[in-house]
Amino acid sequence: MNIHFWTKIKTITPSLTPSTIIGGMLLMGNISGANANEYNRVQINNNHGITSEFIESVAKLGFEHLSHGELIAFIEHNINADYIEEIQTIGLINMNAGELIGFSAHDIDAKYVDEIRQLGFSNINAGEVIAFKVQGVDPKYIEEIHALGFESISLGEMIAFDEHNIDLTKVNEVQQLGFTDIDAGEMLAFSMLDINQAFVDKMAGLGLTQINKNEILRLKQYNVDQAAINTIKHYGLYNQQANTVIALMMLKVDDSLITEVKALDIDNYSIADFLSSRTGKRHNSRHILEMHDELVNVVATIRRLKI
Repeated sequence: MNIHFWTKIKTITPSLTPSTIIGGMLLMGNISGANANEYNRVQINNNHGITSEFIESVAKLGFEHLSHGELIAFIEHNINADYIEEIQTIGLINMNAGELIGFSAHDIDAKYVDEIRQLGFSNINAGEVIAFKVQGVDPKYIEEIHALGFESISLGEMIAFDEHNIDLTKVNEVQQLGFTDIDAGEMLAFSMLDINQAFVDKMAGLGLTQINKNEILRLKQYNVDQAAINTIKHYGLYNQQANTVIALMMLKVDDSLITEVKALDIDNYSIADFLSSRTGKRHNSRHILEMHDELVNVVATIRRLKI
């Protein structure tokens, strides 16, 4: 399960100063006339102390295509060649200007990154480091999560754990549902989807009792309820198997599904392409791989229906 943190970083990283924003607007705006453009560019550089020497010094360190807004931010956040060289010694690969600005804005230095690594996180990137600083994850919390059996948790997952207040109580609640062998990504999914005893009981009431961890997550993801089961029963496709229900929900079971499956060249079709045509989007390859056989079985079953 891949967890993305850039939305959070963008919203809570301190804003650039008004002058920085103006610089960015001047860059982005379509100012008519080449002379006006050149005049504004010179004025911005003069007002913020951006010299050709400064531009050349940061360009030599890999930042050769900075926008005016980024150059202004570099000046205002005291990002110079010395600072860039210090950060580059940390070993974070391919840092961009925005990440460098984030490091400076949050007072992140080599010592801080080293402290993160000493907590057990070696494979980290700049975005995760910024998010970790912004989130303010307590080292004691990290020890608690490791002690719960999540020794291989990534830094990004640890940040998400802290954000979603995952603790011993929440982990125990999931384990008491019968799902004991779960990794950090799965624990996050259980928490984010709010899977609890009430939902497990609801599925049991629908006849879905032998459910594994992946199935319970997908049943919640696809909003399986009594109405969905009634629709599946209407077409004679209900067999009390969670994977079958999930496959039918993925394919959006209705009259049009029956018609389209009946018209398929069953010996010459791609289940991935057919699923995309039904949903209007491409699906994660892992998701398709895990559900491939059941999707194919469902299509074959629909082909045999006497409708």
